[in-house]
Amino acid sequence: MVIEQYKRSSAWAGLAPPTRTSYHRAFEVLKPLTDMPLVEIDRPFIVALREEKVFPKRGRWMANYVVTVLSLLFEYAIDRGWTKTNPADGIKRIKTDKKLARANRPWSEAECRVVLERAAPHLRIPIALAMCAGFRTADVLTVTKAAVRDGMISVTTSKRQVPVAVPIHPVLAGALAAAPASDAVQLAVTSRGGPWTESGFNSTFGKFIDRLEAEGLVGSGLTMHGLRHTLGTRLREVTADLDLIRRILGQQTLSMGQHYSETADTSRRARKALRKTRLHGEQIALEIVNIPVQNCQHAVGGHS
Repeated sequence: MVIEQYKRSSAWAGLAPPTRTSYHRAFEVLKPLTDMPLVEIDRPFIVALREEKVFPKRGRWMANYVVTVLSLLFEYAIDRGWTKTNPADGIKRIKTDKKLARANRPWSEAECRVVLERAAPHLRIPIALAMCAGFRTADVLTVTKAAVRDGMISVTTSKRQVPVAVPIHPVLAGALAAAPASDAVQLAVTSRGGPWTESGFNSTFGKFIDRLEAEGLVGSGLTMHGLRHTLGTRLREVTADLDLIRRILGQQTLSMGQHYSETADTSRRARKALRKTRLHGEQIALEIVNIPVQNCQHAVGGHS
C-alpha cells in the first residue's frame, strides 16, 4: 500500500525517469513483502532481508539500495501517520569487498557468443543493443524503429539527455533481422510483440543468465550494464581513444571513458608503440618477447 500510494504522490512525479526506474528495481525485489504489515517490518527483519535474501542473489549495490528505498518509504508512511518509526534509518551499508569480482564486469568474448546463441530472438535484440551500441537498459527498451537510419542507430540518453549515434554492428544487424513480428514502435519487444516493462525484462534476463550460469556456460556476474563496460573495453583494445569511447557511450567526461574501458588489454598497442619508440636517437624495431621470471635479473644486467 505504501509503495502504491508513494507512486501516486507529487514526490514520485518529481523524480527523474532514471530514478523512478531504479526505484522500480527495488520495488520488484520487495514484491514478496507486498502483504506484510508495516508494524511487522522491524530493524532485524530488514537486516536479515538484506543479508540473507537480497545480497546473495542481487549483490551489494541492490542490497544497500533496497534498504535506502525502504527508509524512504517509511519516512513517507511516518508523514501520513501510518507508522511511528523508521526501522531502516541508520542501517550501515555493506562495504565493498575488494577481494570480490568488480560489479558490472565486462563480458568475455566467449560469454558474449554463447549468450547471443542461446537467447531467443525477442531477448537477443535488447542484449545486442546493449552489447553493440552500449545503451543502458532504459534506452534499450525504449529505442524505436525510427532510430535506425542509414546504417546508424540514434538515441538521446534518458539519464543525461546526451544525443548518441552509433554505427550498427553486424551482430546487432543480425539480431534486428531476426526480430519477431510486431506492430510496436520499439525495437525490443516481448515474445508476444508488445513493449517490455523494465521489471519484466530484468526478470526474464536474470532467469536466462541464471540458467546459463547453472550449466557452466558463463561465469558469475553478467549484467546488462556490464555490456557497456564490455563495449568500452573492446573499443579501447582496438585503439579507440577515450573521447570517442565516451561519445559512443553518451558520457560527458573523459574520466567516464576511462571508467568504462579500464580493464582493456592494451598489450598489443603497447607492443606497437614500443616498436616505434626512440630511446636514444635512433628509431628501433624492438621485438617484444616474454622473458621467464627466473631470467629477468640476468636479462637486465643484474639490476632488479
